[in-house]
Amino acid sequence: MQTSNFPTASKMTDAQLVAEFQINRSNQVFTELYNRYHNKVKIYCIKSLGDGQAAEDAAQDVLIKAFEKLSTLQNPQLWVAWLFSIARNQVLNTHKQNARSRMEPVETCFSLTDEPTDLETMQEQDRKLAALPVLLGQIPAGRILKMKYVEGRTIENLCQTLQMNESAVKMRLLRARQSVVQLYERQYARA
Repeated sequence: MQTSNFPTASKMTDAQLVAEFQINRSNQVFTELYNRYHNKVKIYCIKSLGDGQAAEDAAQDVLIKAFEKLSTLQNPQLWVAWLFSIARNQVLNTHKQNARSRMEPVETCFSLTDEPTDLETMQEQDRKLAALPVLLGQIPAGRILKMKYVEGRTIENLCQTLQMNESAVKMRLLRARQSVVQLYERQYARA
């Protein structure tokens, strides 16, 4: 496709535009794709994030990534699915960043939990701490909890030691914590 034919880009299909971009890396061809999909990506981001400015930023990031990586798309027919998978990942990353920024400072967490307000609360904490070693010995996943919270191992270290991926380790930790709580409630809370 030569420069004189670019005005007809508006009549080309998405797949034709993607194929043309992959051959010539033409900014004009990508501009047509951008014009077709910017608002759609932005609306997706608004629905997912609930914040107009964050959605605009996310949509721009999505289209920049699409521009940078479009040459790696093997099937131009999959352009829309590929673009929205980038958008989905961008939204997930934005949610993760927002969650991290909303976390309480460590000092606040310690000051809230380390200073019980009354004798009954202090006694309950003492009972829980005393029961913990027994509970960890009673559940199969007690080992992973000991490795994480007693030995202070990182998630990466647990992945290597247990030969699991990160999500599997995190899920196992979550389930183990839930098991300890349930076991405590069955054995100690009613006593």
